[in-house]
Amino acid sequence: APPCSRGARTMSLGPSQAATGDGEALASSSREPPGNVYLLSLGFNQDGSCFVAGTTAGFRVYAISPVSEIHRRENSAAFEHRSVSLVSMLFRTNIFAMVTVSDLDPSTGGPNKVQIWNDQTGKFAGELRSRNEVKGVALRKDIIAMVCEYAIYVYTLDKLRVIQHLTTNANNRGLCVLAVASDPWILCCPGQSIGAVRVQVGQDDRQTRVFEAHQTALAALALNASGTLVATASEKGTVVKVFQTSDGQLLYRLRRSARPALISCLIFRHDDRFLGVASSSSTVHIFRLDQATAREDAGLEDRGSGEFSASPGASPAYTPAADPAGSMPPLLPHAPAGIEQFASQIHKAVTKIASHTAAEAVSDVVKGVIPTYFNDLRSFAHFRMPDVDSNGQPTVDARSSQTRISGPQLAFHRTEPRLSVLHYSGMLYECSFKPDHDPSLGTQECGLRAAATWFAVRPDFRLQGSGSSATVAGGAGEDDKEAEEWQLL
Repeated sequence: APPCSRGARTMSLGPSQAATGDGEALASSSREPPGNVYLLSLGFNQDGSCFVAGTTAGFRVYAISPVSEIHRRENSAAFEHRSVSLVSMLFRTNIFAMVTVSDLDPSTGGPNKVQIWNDQTGKFAGELRSRNEVKGVALRKDIIAMVCEYAIYVYTLDKLRVIQHLTTNANNRGLCVLAVASDPWILCCPGQSIGAVRVQVGQDDRQTRVFEAHQTALAALALNASGTLVATASEKGTVVKVFQTSDGQLLYRLRRSARPALISCLIFRHDDRFLGVASSSSTVHIFRLDQATAREDAGLEDRGSGEFSASPGASPAYTPAADPAGSMPPLLPHAPAGIEQFASQIHKAVTKIASHTAAEAVSDVVKGVIPTYFNDLRSFAHFRMPDVDSNGQPTVDARSSQTRISGPQLAFHRTEPRLSVLHYSGMLYECSFKPDHDPSLGTQECGLRAAATWFAVRPDFRLQGSGSSATVAGGAGEDDKEAEEWQLL
């Protein structure tokens, strides 16, 4: 049996089993023109040992060590004229949850259904239905979560019986994460207000926690395996926060960059010592998490200020009423794009205050203004992806025009200080870092250990082998069938 099939856990799901949510039915999305194959979704399994890609012709499964293609289910009887817009894999088993769209028979799939595929039998074993478009799906050994824009439905995986209905704020990204090793199950998703996070512990609503993480909408979430920590990022993408799920206490503020970017992936290492962050930029960041670097004053900050903001009342010695002009200049309500502008605004604010209050009060005000930026933890290591420009654009883009892929996906190695970076260009990078690096020496550059071309838009492309270079045809655009060949050097 293939590696991903060994020891597979086959679920007893009947073909007629189904469950229904709320909302309105949506029409099937248009498929790509025939010929080349493009990416619609991609992601690692729960332990990072495999990854799965949904394509305009079906889906493919790959192993990480060594890098190899395990399954390809495209243009077969079950997937003829069918695309897979979303797909999630259950560990290293034959069970996949997916959203499919068929040109020939829309009733067999559609954006408002999650279908359970059993690769051992080669059949769909069950489905979940909703009147709304499915935005995401999450799996663990006992439950499956179907994510719609304003609601999440939780089902038992064995019988597909609905056990929880959660209401969220607008969640077009389909954000929903599960702790893979917790007991009972723990789910994290957006709350009902902008920037809020909900932590659901099993079916007991008494243990539910809701807290404000950011002032703007959430863009990414991640839970550690035990469900004790949750990492969050907003749409601005400059700051990542790590909270305790038990009480919503802020433990770390991690400064990715001063430049906004769309966060595509957050991932904890299995021992919770490191957090990986990928975005629409060309750089992947690794942050070190430990008690020595946890901020003592993190809990005192405004938890709603996911981005740069000044906390009211930073200086007890100064109030607007004491200002002869009758008002106080705003203290950097938003982070400027350039550090020069940032420093200039601080200087102007301090000068204004210093002209109306005692000199000793100025330092207190400054301490209230700048810690949010300067005291944030910087990345412990970073990896700059080859063949990706400074704006995050790769040399080759294998995504479909209908894709929801926004950036790379990440997975830490289980035993070695390595990080796998899965990119929609069709490349898989493996980089390494030194866990004992001294942060006072600056951010370390991760070393590139290996790179493999795992995907190309040409239908007959096959992965050549671990660490090999592959020449692929295709183009930078979906309709560019006559483009020149390119080769990874």
